[in-house]
Amino acid sequence: MSRLENISLEELHDLLKRVEGKTPTQRVLVAIGRKQGATLEELAERHNAVEKTIRNWLDRFEEQPLSEAPYDEHRSGRPTKLTDKQKETLFEELNQSPKEFGYDREAWYPELVHKHILETYNVDYSLRHVYRLMDDAGLSFRTARPRHYKADPEKEAEFRETVKKNSIDQ
Repeated sequence: MSRLENISLEELHDLLKRVEGKTPTQRVLVAIGRKQGATLEELAERHNAVEKTIRNWLDRFEEQPLSEAPYDEHRSGRPTKLTDKQKETLFEELNQSPKEFGYDREAWYPELVHKHILETYNVDYSLRHVYRLMDDAGLSFRTARPRHYKADPEKEAEFRETVKKNSIDQ
């Protein structure tokens, strides 16, 4: 418990009230638990982490100022392929009909957005990232579930009641 000997339990509880975010909160809770006498093994199990991670989190409270210990340093990540201006233009384009850009469609869908980005900006994103871009642009991709025109709603409801879905637990 020597990692936390210069920090009081009250200070940790005050920090807990001010901390924002799931991981920083978890780190403060680990420090509180350790200060209250929990073992590394107990904390690892309680927070679904390995003991090495718990040790690293506790080391932060020794090495950094108390207010900074729960937080990670900013990491810039990979640079974006589209510039901010290009992304802004793309979002404006996605709020218009695809027909205005020569596509024979009424609405945007991920594969079409992917094609548009590739042709217009010469940038190739994964389809998963195209979904993220569409979400950032305020669009969602939903498809209608096909329903046979002769389908009987009462029989469908009866079928749903009698059939149970497969479960992973079985």
